Amino acid sequence: MDRTIYGMIDDLYLLCIVIDKTSIAAASSYLEIPTSTISRRISSLEERLNAKLFTKKGRNITATTFALELFQSYQSLFNHLNDDLLHKKARHGEVSGKLKLVVPSLFYQQIIKSAVLKFLHKYPKVELDLVLSGEQAEPELDTDIIITFKQNIDESMIARPLFENSVGIYMSTLLFEKGKAPQNLQELRNSKWIGPDPYKVKLTRNHKKTEEFEGLQKITVNGIEAVIELVEAGIGIASLPINLVKNNKKLIRIFPEYEQPNHMAYLIYKERKYQTKATQIMIKILLDEIAQFTAHKN
Repeated sequence: MDRTIYGMIDDLYLLCIVIDKTSIAAASSYLEIPTSTISRRISSLEERLNAKLFTKKGRNITATTFALELFQSYQSLFNHLNDDLLHKKARHGEVSGKLKLVVPSLFYQQIIKSAVLKFLHKYPKVELDLVLSGEQAEPELDTDIIITFKQNIDESMIARPLFENSVGIYMSTLLFEKGKAPQNLQELRNSKWIGPDPYKVKLTRNHKKTEEFEGLQKITVNGIEAVIELVEAGIGIASLPINLVKNNKKLIRIFPEYEQPNHMAYLIYKERKYQTKATQIMIKILLDEIAQFTAHKN
C-alpha cells in the first residue's frame, strides 16, 4: 500500500492549503474544518512520506524545503481539479439566480463579449446585471465579478492578475504635424491631460525615476473609448495602452524614450464560499476566454 498514493491526495491538498494560507488556523477557517483535524492529517502525511513538512517557531510554523517542493508541484493541479469539478458539477444542476458583472466597456467589446453571450445562451435562467464601467472601477459589496485596471483593491476580495498593458503618451497626429507638440517635460507637465480621476503620471528613463506629475490640468473621463476620441480631436494628451492604439493613425506617441508603469488588469471576485454556481461558472469562462486572448496577443 505504501507504494501507492491511495489515502494521500486529501492530505496533500490540505498541505497546499496550509502553505497557501500561511497557517493552520487560516486553512481551518477557509476549509471550515477543525485545526486539530488538519494537524492530525499533516502528521499522518509526514509519516507516509517519512519527511518533516513544517518546523515550529513559537506559535508560527514554517514549511520545509520538501513541503514547498510539493506545494509548487501540486498547487496548480489542485486548483485546476477544483475548478474543473465545480464547473462539471454545476453543469449537471440548474444554474439560476442573479449575477452582477462590472467590466470596462472596451474590454467587454474586444475580449469577453462572445464568452458572456455564450454563458447567457447556455444558462438562460441567470439574471445578469452587466455594468459597463470605466477602467478604474471600484469593487462594490453587491458585485459578484469585476474587471478593473485599478491598483488599490479591497482586501476582502480575491484579485487575479490577468495581463499587463504597456503605456505610452499620445496626442493628435494633426496637432503634432502642426508643430503643437510639447517640446520638453515642463511643457508636457503643463499640457491639458485627459483621463480618470485621480490622475498621476510617472515617467522613467533608462529604468531610473525621473518625473512624477500630479495636480495636472485635465479633463476627467473614466472610459477609455471617450479618452481616445478626445485625444483624436486634439482636446488634450493622454497615457494610453500601446497595443490598443498602435495602429490608430489619428494618434501619435510622444516622448517614446520615457516609460510608464504598466497597467495591470485584474479579475476580482468574492471568496469561493460566497459564490453562487453562476458566479463560479462565469469566472471559469472568463478566465478561459482571457487566457486565449493573451495567448494570441503574445
